[in-house]
Amino acid sequence: MKKADRQRLIKQLITENEIETQDDLIALLEQSGVKATQATVSRDVREMSIVKTHGSDGRVKYAIFSQSQPSSSEDKLKESVKDSVIRMERVQFMVIVHTDMGAADVVTNFLDEVKYKEIAGTVAGVDTIIIIARSEADAKAVVERFEGMMN
Repeated sequence: MKKADRQRLIKQLITENEIETQDDLIALLEQSGVKATQATVSRDVREMSIVKTHGSDGRVKYAIFSQSQPSSSEDKLKESVKDSVIRMERVQFMVIVHTDMGAADVVTNFLDEVKYKEIAGTVAGVDTIIIIARSEADAKAVVERFEGMMN
């Protein structure tokens, strides 16, 4: 099966099913007559902007960002910050970001892709992100940047 056809099937399967793991996705592909390795599926997931999110029941599942989403990582970050961040607080060189339930990992993925020089690392939970800045001044700059994205 060609890559485009496989990815079209993956999109259909994710839309129609609650898929929690790549193993679940591989099994559904096999039921549809498509043999795919974990590495191939992992690459498809990354290329198709498929992310894990939390459903209304709190369970993790795969979801696809719609094509109407912004194209660059920074645009995606701005959109997700605007839509999902509830509040922030700076604690010395760290920034604690509170998001809607299930949105922290999505925001953090985009933040990590952008690679702001002020940020040494991030940790994401379900609704909380810890951003570790390189200094207190960098943490302040991160807060200001996020506040600008929220407005």
